[in-house]
Formats: sequence, structure tokens, C-alpha cells
Amino acid sequence: MSQNVGRNDQQSLSDDEMAQLLTLLGKVDGNKPLGTPLFNAISPIVVQPAVEAVWLRVARFLPDVTAPTTCHHRVEVYLTQRSVNDTAYPGQRHCPGSIVRKGEEIDDTFARLAKKEFCTRLKQYQFVRNFNNPHEERGHFLSQIYLCEFDESERYQNGQWWTVDCLPENTILHHREIIIPAAVGIFKADHATELLS
Repeated sequence: MSQNVGRNDQQSLSDDEMAQLLTLLGKVDGNKPLGTPLFNAISPIVVQPAVEAVWLRVARFLPDVTAPTTCHHRVEVYLTQRSVNDTAYPGQRHCPGSIVRKGEEIDDTFARLAKKEFCTRLKQYQFVRNFNNPHEERGHFLSQIYLCEFDESERYQNGQWWTVDCLPENTILHHREIIIPAAVGIFKADHATELLS
């Protein structure tokens, strides 16, 4: 068996197909959203830069009906639910995020998230850590996790608050195990006094 693998064997495209693909890709406006079908086709072959926006808050609730005057602090996370028609993670809950588009700064990405996903004004964000996810369902994603605060005085209703230690079962696994806990650690350190009071 020959060890020599030609360019076409590696790419599974003929010269004509490659020429056609390059012509078609040359027509794509990189300054506009790609659309789901094209995004899904490109994602498995390139590393996608992503922003994961984790909105946390300290909330009071009554965990024990026998002691209704005793309030305990808990950390809550804001999750939205993907459409049941989404091609990736249909119907699952997650912290909103987005791909950084060509020519964008992080502020631009957050402006889109604030308008489209959170439906309220972004007050501040803090970088937490990078998360390299080469086995994400849609391809290889390099995510930047941010701890965020949005304006709760404005009307927002795309998602729901959940205590971080009692997330819904349909939460995307890497959000449950990596993205949310990474932000919670920073949040608890920043709000230690409030959480202990």
C-alpha cells in the first residue's frame, strides 16, 4: 500500500470542486452572519473564537419552610434555552454566548449578546479564563469565559435564574461542568462578605 497521499486524497475534493469551493467562499461577506447551514459546515474545519457570558447574582430564598424568617444567600446563574429546532444542543439550557465575528472587538460581541440574548444593557464584564474545547458538538471552539453583570432594572425575559448547585438536567454539559463553575469561583471571591452575611 502506498504511503504517498496526494492533496486531493486528503481533502476529498477534485481540482474542479476545490476551484468551485474557493469561488463560492470568495462571495461570502465575512462582515455579515454566516447563517446556520454555512456556520455548521465551516465549524468542524476551523477553530472558532467564542465568548461565554456568565451572569451571576446573589439571591435570597427560603430553603426551609419551618424557618421562614431565616434567609440564606445563594449564587444564581442566568440561563437561556436553545430552540428545539437548533442543530446543536436542541432545547438545552446554557449561558448565552457568541462567536467573535470578523472585525469585531469583544465589546462588539457583548453588544450583540446584550441586545439579542439578554435583552438588557450590559453593565460590566470581567475575564475569567480561556476554555479550549476541541470536542464541542459543532467543532473546535476556543472560548473566553466572562463573568458579566447586566441591568436587572430593565425588562429582560429571554431566560431564567437557577441556583448554581441545582441546575436543570438539560443544561449543556460543558456549561455545567466548566463554564459556570469557573465564573462562580471568581464571583464568590468578589462577593465573600455578602455571601457570609
